[in-house]
Amino acid sequence: MPGNKSSVFRVLDANLNRLREGLRVVEEHCRLVKNDRSFSQLKEIRHLLQKFYPPKLETLCLQARQADDDVGNKTFNPSEANRDDSRAVLRAGLKRSQEASRVIEEYAKIIHEDDVSRKAKSLRFSLYTLEKKLLISRKDKVTSWFDGNRDYSLYLVVDEAFYHGQDLLTDLEMALIAGVHLLQLRQKRSGDQHFLSRARQLKSLCAEYQVPFIVNDRPDIAFLSAADGLHLGQDDLDIDAARKIVGEEMPIGRSTHFLEQALAAEAEGADYIGFGPVFKTPSKENPDPVVGIDGLRKVVRQVSIPVVAIGGINHENIALVRATGTAGIGVIRAILDRDDFRWATRNLLV
Repeated sequence: MPGNKSSVFRVLDANLNRLREGLRVVEEHCRLVKNDRSFSQLKEIRHLLQKFYPPKLETLCLQARQADDDVGNKTFNPSEANRDDSRAVLRAGLKRSQEASRVIEEYAKIIHEDDVSRKAKSLRFSLYTLEKKLLISRKDKVTSWFDGNRDYSLYLVVDEAFYHGQDLLTDLEMALIAGVHLLQLRQKRSGDQHFLSRARQLKSLCAEYQVPFIVNDRPDIAFLSAADGLHLGQDDLDIDAARKIVGEEMPIGRSTHFLEQALAAEAEGADYIGFGPVFKTPSKENPDPVVGIDGLRKVVRQVSIPVVAIGGINHENIALVRATGTAGIGVIRAILDRDDFRWATRNLLV
């Protein structure tokens, strides 16, 4: 039994080292390769690791260490010798960390270190979430937003100035249940505290239905609310400046109103564009000139990123918009002006 227990401590020691090393690889990728410090989850994991093993257990693990006799220090298989790029290094670091946390979880049970086992399990699932955040690119995210298997993605822009109901969150939940595919919050007249509070509420609601949540105009609100995307107008920050606030992984869209702006937004690095107004709309105090169906069709054909048509679209004219091949169709009043958000949404998706 003493020999068996010693081997358990040795396993736990080796895997805590492996876990720390793997996470350091991940952290350096985020900090130095991606120049992105926004992954707070890494800081939380590092803090957890500082007190992962109780002092007594850490001492026993250190005493059991036999690095010179470990057969692992004399092996170097072909998969270790090849890393195609920094992304492959990142992937290897994540997998190493996940595997180490699972080993710790199982071996801690043998010596009845239940708290260590629970921590390891919790950390392992945090690593699964982190892996998804780090390895799914902006392009992957945007592609999933505008799913090619459906005719178009229904993109609801929420502006409380056009909402006249009693319970916005309940009404929006009905729209999400009915099939809204993306939801954007636009707040032109509210203070910052209300904007942030509402953004956090809508982010939480959208997460329940796995619908991307996008913040309009404000990179700071997008970052603080953990939004899935940011949408910028023509007079807002340039995309490079916005990325310094929201990080490299958040998709950013840009509103455009004629072909030259659409092409410029694509060249600037926008992940998708809004284009319109397609029809006359009362949803802006000083609307841009109507682009019409022909103008929309021309832009859809000439840019390679997804185009969201917006402006005056309702259940009567949405078929004309859909026929242009646009990836998304944005609406405001077609849902916000209605008493029944579920019916209004379904009416647009028919």
